[in-house]
Amino acid sequence: MKLSCLIIDDEEIAARGVEQYARQVPYIDVIRVCSSALEAMEAITNGMVDIIFLDIQMPKLTGLQFLRSLKNPPLVVIISAYPDYALEGFELEVIDYIVKPFSFERFLKACNKCKEYFDLKNRPTAPGDDYFFIKANNRIEKIMINDVLFVESLENYINIYTQQKKYLTLVGLNVIESYLDGRQFIKVQKSYIVSKSKIDSIDGNTICIGAHRIPVSRKWRDEIMAGILSNNFLKR
Repeated sequence: MKLSCLIIDDEEIAARGVEQYARQVPYIDVIRVCSSALEAMEAITNGMVDIIFLDIQMPKLTGLQFLRSLKNPPLVVIISAYPDYALEGFELEVIDYIVKPFSFERFLKACNKCKEYFDLKNRPTAPGDDYFFIKANNRIEKIMINDVLFVESLENYINIYTQQKKYLTLVGLNVIESYLDGRQFIKVQKSYIVSKSKIDSIDGNTICIGAHRIPVSRKWRDEIMAGILSNNFLKR
């Protein structure tokens, strides 16, 4: 199955360079090249898009403004000459951030991350799956889902905290999120997913799990608290 992609860049030479690279990736299908974010909105509305390769500095509407305007954005890879926006990009949950100029090898790495996430998100669920594997410390590690305390995002790396140890792995938070049952885990801000059953206490806008203190997004606090407490909060 091919992943349909949209390329958004106001510089024609840069856009065609991305298109040339994309057409060399066997599982990528370029459906349109847009010179502005406004033009891209029409393309997204009228067709199915799996991946957006997005520039930042564009007239009228920047790439980041465009991304914030999307209610349910597809997978996004930012391609920009400006590395300063990387943190903001990852806070908006982009899959990867490529700095111009870049090689085909670097572009292919971003495409592979998109395909990995897409395959994980759309994989058939298997009853009884209670673990997953990650690559950490130059080896393949098995993680038991019931052992996970919480997951912390560090741009394009994540820390997985378990009852036994901490694992650092090079994947996006959204990839790990696709493995975790939403009934057991909840995202409490853009950088953290916690296991509801491992929460020891909640102190204001802070979740306590053992010695760990995890901040809760003030913007989402009421919704998060309702998701954590659900029917397990006994009122006097």
